[in-house]
Amino acid sequence: MAEEKSRKELLEEPDPFLVFVGQAMEFGKQYQKQIVAAVTTLLILVIAVYGVIYFKNKADDRAAVMLGKALSHYSSILYRDPKIMNPKAPTVAEYESVKKNFKEIVDKHGKTGSGKVALMHYADLCYLTKNYDEAIKAYNQALVELGDKTEFKSLILNGLAYSYEGKKDFDKAVTYFEKIASDKDAVMKDQAFFNLGRIYESLGKVKLMKEAFNRIVSDYPDSMYFELAKEKVAG
Repeated sequence: MAEEKSRKELLEEPDPFLVFVGQAMEFGKQYQKQIVAAVTTLLILVIAVYGVIYFKNKADDRAAVMLGKALSHYSSILYRDPKIMNPKAPTVAEYESVKKNFKEIVDKHGKTGSGKVALMHYADLCYLTKNYDEAIKAYNQALVELGDKTEFKSLILNGLAYSYEGKKDFDKAVTYFEKIASDKDAVMKDQAFFNLGRIYESLGKVKLMKEAFNRIVSDYPDSMYFELAKEKVAG
């Protein structure tokens, strides 16, 4: 059986770590240019990626500031006091002024989160100013950008339905309200049924009207539309 090495012998043996460092240094001398080139390339890539992220964040920041100002302006024409709704409805000119603010954000920062929120407000304001074709265009754009998110999808489809109703295209309006009503994950389904009932009533389609209102009575007893729907079904 071999005897264990003495402490002196162990100390005289080359340190494995130092050997590795020495070999690495020698390798570095031989391939200095290649290593420098590789490191330089890596640094360029890192700087490029950082630059994209940096300027993207800067764009997000600018968009957020612009959105904050636009929302503040919008709020100022809707409220006299932060807690009290303005009893006097905003004028078309006031709506147009704030609409321009949201449009600027969409044009400059449309791909940012703030830009997408601005797009929704812009679409709403197009509807409120009765620019229905532009509203439909903006809502469809929002559907592409935000339609995969359930909470936004219902709002966008609702906006499209109201815009088509504004154009007197009741068939299209019904189509979009039905999309909300038939989507198991949709929000505002009771409102969609109410709007379907309302449109069917205006078109003289009594049977379809009662079917829509009856869905509220049977499925949404807590809905704000419940009592009115109940009257329509009974009438």
